[in-house]
Formats: sequence, structure tokens, C-alpha cells
Amino acid sequence: MYALSPTKEDYIKILFELGGRFMRVPNKEVAGRLQISPPTVTEMMHSLVKVGWVDYMPYKGSILTEEGTERAKQIIRKHRLWEVFLFENLGFGIHDVHREAELLEHSTSDAVARKLEEYLDYPEFCPHGGAIRTSQMDVQEDRTITISDAEPGRKFMISRIVDDEKLVNYFRNQHLNIGDEVIVKEVDADIDLITLAIVKNGDEIQISMTLGKYLFVESI
Repeated sequence: MYALSPTKEDYIKILFELGGRFMRVPNKEVAGRLQISPPTVTEMMHSLVKVGWVDYMPYKGSILTEEGTERAKQIIRKHRLWEVFLFENLGFGIHDVHREAELLEHSTSDAVARKLEEYLDYPEFCPHGGAIRTSQMDVQEDRTITISDAEPGRKFMISRIVDDEKLVNYFRNQHLNIGDEVIVKEVDADIDLITLAIVKNGDEIQISMTLGKYLFVESI
């Protein structure tokens, strides 16, 4: 198995979280998450192609290979385990755990991850709703869609927020939380706007379709 630098690990993890397991993710999206330039992303994708973890097509984006997907899952598992530990055992807030887990995931061996999972009594989900067991990650990805792809008029439950400090804070400020039930009132691609109604109180909220790609829901 090739050794990946922390930077390369971040790339394949972000590709997985943005749907790179089953569709091509544009460089622009990856660049936006990492706050770097698209040409820098292109250079890294070529590097990941060489080690067999990514298939890249110019102007269309990148998709994870089978090997890349499995490696990304292992990194994400370690990250989410540390988030649970920080949240439940050290009292970190949900908006603080991501940054700290980012530092810890890269230096965590498989043996430490197994012991950590055992110590935490085998949690199913991280504080942001992400599945921890690698066997459940595919299941979760298959049964959820982004709110931007949701059909108007239907009811959904918020099940996961892409693990990013700024996104977590944004959705929290919009009063959109894991477990909330919402009705998609309208999706207007022309003005990049989604109108949602929160079931428990009837409040209407508007968010951009661009940011809605980072909020995952299940049909109920």
C-alpha cells in the first residue's frame, strides 16, 4: 500500500464526501472546499492518478477508484471516531471537533483506531451524522441525497452535514440540524435558491442550491 501524505489523504477524503465514489467531482468544488486554486487541484489529481486512487478527466473532474474509495473510508473512519471522542469525552462543541480531528486522523494507526472504536463502544455515527463503520458508509451514501437534488413537495429528514467547520456553523445558524424534518417547498435553479419548511414549527428557510449540496437528507 502506498503511503499518502496528509494533503493527499485530505483530497481523497473530500472526493468521497462530495460523492466521488459514484460521480466525477469538478476541480472547482474540491478547490472551494480546500480554499486553493483549481490548477493546484489538477496537479494533485495527476499525482493521485499515478498511485491508482483517482481517475481524472480534464474539464469533467475526478472519481475515486475502488482502491481510492477504500482508502478514503479508512481515513474518514478515523476522523469520525476522533470527533466522537472529542465531543463525548472532552466536551468539544460540534463546531470545534472537525478541526481537531483533522490533525489527529493522519497520525492514527489502524491499531489505535480499533482500540479507540472499542473504547467508544462502537459508535454508529459521528456528531455530524456520518456513518463510522466502513461497511455502513456505502449504505448511507446510497440512501441519502443532497437537499439540492430533493423533489419539491416531499418530506425529508436531515441525516448528515458535510464535515466542515464553516458549513456546520452555517447550517446551525440557519436552524438546520441533524434529525430535523423538513419539507422542500421550492427549488429554483435559475436563482440558486431552495425554500424549506421546518416541520416542527413551520418556519420557512431559504438556502442556496450551492450550499445545499453539502446537506444530506433521507426521504420519510
